[in-house]
Amino acid sequence: MKLNSLPTGYITPSSLEIGTNKLNNVTAILEVSGNIPLLIGDGKKPRIWLYIPADKDGNEWYPLIKDNFSTNSSVLVVGDKTSTSIATKQGNIITCKKRADGVIEVSKVDLTLIGLNFVADKSSVKFMNNTFSGNTFSNVGVMFGSGNA
Repeated sequence: MKLNSLPTGYITPSSLEIGTNKLNNVTAILEVSGNIPLLIGDGKKPRIWLYIPADKDGNEWYPLIKDNFSTNSSVLVVGDKTSTSIATKQGNIITCKKRADGVIEVSKVDLTLIGLNFVADKSSVKFMNNTFSGNTFSNVGVMFGSGNA
């Protein structure tokens, strides 16, 4: 998925918090070699799209989660009225909720299981051996980008 061809129905969150970083009107958290592997969109609860590399060079990408629907029986989308999590046999790889104030709070992302060097918890985001916390990003297309995973 590319930044200029996002899925129908995707709504950019007005505010999203991940690892003490605040994203205001930021379309995507992560871009790898021109591809958007993860989208967390706005809705009554967070709406997730997750694409994984289909080849070792990252030229082809496969949709693993499409608008909170799993395309693989080993990966589950679970949650309640305000939360969404992506679960595998190894545990949750994404956990987020929409708070009463409308902010989407991302408490966990671990994309290492799908071959991407991106991890976030409640305190920070770790991407490509760098740690980010306490930052604010506003009105940009992508928070983090890399030429390759």
